[in-house]
Amino acid sequence: MLKVRKYLQGSTIVEMAYLMPVVLLVWMFIIFALFYYHDKNIIGGAAYETAVVASEFLHEDTDLPEGKLERYFQERIYGKMFFFKSAVVQVSSGEDKISVKVMAEGKGLRISVERSAAVTVPEERIRKIKAGKDLME
Repeated sequence: MLKVRKYLQGSTIVEMAYLMPVVLLVWMFIIFALFYYHDKNIIGGAAYETAVVASEFLHEDTDLPEGKLERYFQERIYGKMFFFKSAVVQVSSGEDKISVKVMAEGKGLRISVERSAAVTVPEERIRKIKAGKDLME
């Protein structure tokens, strides 16, 4: 049997030696960016969920519980993130809106997310609609 050997030019090997680190660097950057945006979405979702829970508290009691919303937020993000292990939460309330601002740092990265939810009072609207129907009859 005849053995066929394929020879490569030396320039091909040198080009691959320059190209492969660039390819690996781009690949690692893509994975790094995916983890970063994963953490940002986890924080954003937990912040919005905390804002909705706070709007329910205001709907029922008109007073936000001290520290309870911060603990709720920390429970939502516990064990779900890669880069940011903890976050600082600020909950503020306006006349008809709850805002949750979250700032997190970790591994040389910073992230800031703000989400808000409206404080709704659906019973008032239902009563107005019902009163309007009563007037129409």
